[in-house]
Amino acid sequence: MTVTGVEDVWRQESAHVLGALLRVHPDLPDCEDAAQEALIAASQKWPCDGLPADPRAWLIRVAHRRLID
Repeated sequence: MTVTGVEDVWRQESAHVLGALLRVHPDLPDCEDAAQEALIAASQKWPCDGLPADPRAWLIRVAHRRLID
């Protein structure tokens, strides 16, 4: 997977990721930061490991963990 592939997934899934985060954490700036950190993690991991079976769930899980940290 290329960085362009990650960008395509992000365009499709970013609103869903942010919505899922906002349902469990009410602070929009924190959720946006966590979602961006998940995107950075995806751009580093996916080109090497390939696209996960459910990229939306992967992004939500990573972003949610960033919120907890």
